[in-house]
Amino acid sequence: MQTILPWQHTIWESLWQRKQQNSLPHALLFSGVAGVGKKQFAHVFAQTLLCHSSSQSGVLCGACRACHLLESGAHPDLMWVEPEEAGQMIKVEQIRHVVHFVNETALLSGYRIILIPASLMNVAAANALLKTLEEPTSHTLLILICEQTSRLPATITSRCQRVVFSKPSKKIALQWLEVNCQNKIAHTPQDLDLLLALAEGAPLSAKEFLLNGMLALRQEFYQNLLQLSRRQADPLQLAARWQEHETLFILNLLFIWLRDLLRAKLTHGRANLINVDHQVVIQEIMQKFSCDNLLQYIAHIQQMYSGALRFLNTNKILLLEELFIRWAKLCF
Repeated sequence: MQTILPWQHTIWESLWQRKQQNSLPHALLFSGVAGVGKKQFAHVFAQTLLCHSSSQSGVLCGACRACHLLESGAHPDLMWVEPEEAGQMIKVEQIRHVVHFVNETALLSGYRIILIPASLMNVAAANALLKTLEEPTSHTLLILICEQTSRLPATITSRCQRVVFSKPSKKIALQWLEVNCQNKIAHTPQDLDLLLALAEGAPLSAKEFLLNGMLALRQEFYQNLLQLSRRQADPLQLAARWQEHETLFILNLLFIWLRDLLRAKLTHGRANLINVDHQVVIQEIMQKFSCDNLLQYIAHIQQMYSGALRFLNTNKILLLEELFIRWAKLCF
């Protein structure tokens, strides 16, 4: 079974103390950037609440009937709501099933627990959840998980107690990565440091980057941007090449690149860059545009990122074509 992460003990102690005092709220909103372990914490917390032997220790026993059912994913009092298909939103019918679930009596323990990635609910689904939040049944716990709470309706956030998950210190994050990336893809300590920087300090994202081969993809992507800046590549062909990868992954790579360019431009090349191994290329490219033009492009990328988050079925090839065409125009 999973365990909480080293930087989450303070949150755990606070919530478990409230559980011991019978003062847990009916709805928790776990917020914070992606890659800090909100989903993992939610899963472990829910499992521990349902374990028959954890009431005092706050530690899963792993041996009771509830733990066996949790391990097999068949516990009748735990519901994890996810989109029916990858890339889709949570639908109103799924939330109606949640409403029915919370109105039933717990079968094995005192709690019925529902875990919901709240940012993936469409408007109708969010509205359908409101009644359950407004009129909670006893011993029901809803845990909503969200990176950007500003995207949730105020009627939802105001009825939840927010728990903020922060990024760990760089030292703790690197220690965790060194242990948890052993025997994975070959890497060096410098690779982990770079991956953590690319993940903006989020350890789970950095690990995912390593497993997904981001270091090699990053090199290729930035080489493609350089080729475009030199008129050595075609934007439409590059869009076709990169459409197999996740849109948010590509936009994140580009945003980090643009931020380095802006830093270098504003400090005349003296800034501390994330992509420090591309410093010579950055020095070359930054001469091709003004700060104003770069800021406009960054703002456009941010809009594309927000749109990709909100509309998961965005036409990827058109988005990538626009992205590369705008980059090529920016450089000339």
